[in-house]
Amino acid sequence: MDNNKHDAKSPESEATAIIVSPETTDDMSATSASSTESQTAKASPSTAPSQTPASNRSSWAIRFGVLLALGLTACALGGGFMLYQQMQQQLLAQDAKNIALQDQLQQALLQPNQRIGQLEQQQLNDAKTYQELTKLAEDQNQLQDRVNKLAQRSPTHWMASEAEYLVNMAGRKLWLEKDPRTATDLLKSADETIAAMNNPALLPIRKALAKDIAATASIKTTDIDGNVLALDALIEQLDKLSLNRTDAETDAPEDTTITGDLNDWQSNLGKTWKALTQDFITIRHKTADAPALLAPEQQWYLVENIRHKLLQSQLALYRYDRAAYHQSLMMARKWIQTYFDTQDHKTAEAIAEIDKLATLELDPITLKSFAAKPLLLQLTSYGELTSSEDAPL
Repeated sequence: MDNNKHDAKSPESEATAIIVSPETTDDMSATSASSTESQTAKASPSTAPSQTPASNRSSWAIRFGVLLALGLTACALGGGFMLYQQMQQQLLAQDAKNIALQDQLQQALLQPNQRIGQLEQQQLNDAKTYQELTKLAEDQNQLQDRVNKLAQRSPTHWMASEAEYLVNMAGRKLWLEKDPRTATDLLKSADETIAAMNNPALLPIRKALAKDIAATASIKTTDIDGNVLALDALIEQLDKLSLNRTDAETDAPEDTTITGDLNDWQSNLGKTWKALTQDFITIRHKTADAPALLAPEQQWYLVENIRHKLLQSQLALYRYDRAAYHQSLMMARKWIQTYFDTQDHKTAEAIAEIDKLATLELDPITLKSFAAKPLLLQLTSYGELTSSEDAPL
């Protein structure tokens, strides 16, 4: 029992209880050794040999424990460090995987977004197409209604269309071709077509046609084409006209024969004097209003200027410009009479033709429209005459 108590308080048990950390192992070993020596000194001599091997074994056990603790600590630190590195690598790999997954997710979302945009655009196109189809259906319904109304009309509705066509042709003849005579005939034909329908409700149309016929017939007929052709013929004759050459003409030679009668001595003396002086002095008499002379090389410019004036008169004919027409003709006549030989029959004929063309009277067409045209439009559109409020603009 004493031994057991001694063992409980022995240095081995104290050393075992003191080992807590590797850092205090040496201090504790020294303290244990000193305490062991003091206790050994106090012990009886009979027990000293038996306790020496036990203390040696305890010292080696402590050292082994310390080394084992250090090894375990180093292994734990190394394992922890390696585990930390593995965890860092796993975190980096996980981050890379997350980035790759995000890219894949964005790419995967991009295609649906594009598809959604395409579907929205297609929906807009479909809506627009539907609206167009709806409008076409409405137009088709309106057209069908109009066709049904036309089918219910009188069988003579085509005569109203014919009358409208004749009135339109009359307008073209009057305002485009300046032909009132043909326009009047076309209006009369339209009136006959309306009369053939034998409908008392169409009397306003016939009244308007009668007014249009009277207004068209009162326009004075002017043969524009004939006068234009006459001016063309006159232009072609300009190159054949001869210039005025009065400066090259010489006076007729006088009779210088001397008679044998003594009573004619004065005339014989005058004839002798003239015969002696005619080779030295030449005297010509001209009137004060004699035209200016033109050199032959300038004839081309003169002819071109006269042709230009005649072309201006043609243009004035088409425009019904009376002032410009007469002004151009009178200027051409003045140049022909001034610079060309008026004794030549071609020049005289050209001047006479210009005088004849100058007598042409150009009456402008003041009629702007036909009164029967809107009434015929109502008849062809609605099959009957409507009131003024319902009349189309």
